[in-house]
Amino acid sequence: MSEIEPTAADIQVRKGALMRLFDRLLPIVDAIADSVRLAALLGLVMVIWIFVWMTRLNDLSLATGLTVTAVASLPLLVLLFYWWGLEGVKKLPETVAQMAGSAGAEVRSHIQGIRAGETRKLLSHVSLGKLWELRSLADEARELLGSYARVGALASPILLVLLFLSLLFLIPLGLVSLALAAQTLLF
Repeated sequence: MSEIEPTAADIQVRKGALMRLFDRLLPIVDAIADSVRLAALLGLVMVIWIFVWMTRLNDLSLATGLTVTAVASLPLLVLLFYWWGLEGVKKLPETVAQMAGSAGAEVRSHIQGIRAGETRKLLSHVSLGKLWELRSLADEARELLGSYARVGALASPILLVLLFLSLLFLIPLGLVSLALAAQTLLF
């Protein structure tokens, strides 16, 4: 059973639909990424303030300060991982467009050659340019697969629960930071 190959018009329609989808989703992803980054930066400032308060102003041991800082930084790692994944999603349209533009025609002709039984010997056509082109295509594929892997992780229910808990953790962290600042200023 042979597969029906899409025509150039079908490919253009699909490409246009994909680009419209990216146009609608990218502003949302960008806004979420900015919010998560801001929350992570504010959390980092609060954790640093708590560490300074514990070690310099309250004369607690360095080990105690590092332990509390490490525990308080765990939710920040979740926020930073989520932000990193969203940044990868923002780069996905460029990666797809680059792969489609540089490899589309060559891959189609190669697949048609394989189906027709026109396989070539590898060693007779190897040149430095072909090896460099193969390396660049492999890098593009790895970059694309990396973006897909990050998208899958971002949609994980466990990660979404951890993200929610991390964002909730910023509230008591902020209250503790404010209380420590008030205590330092008043006493």
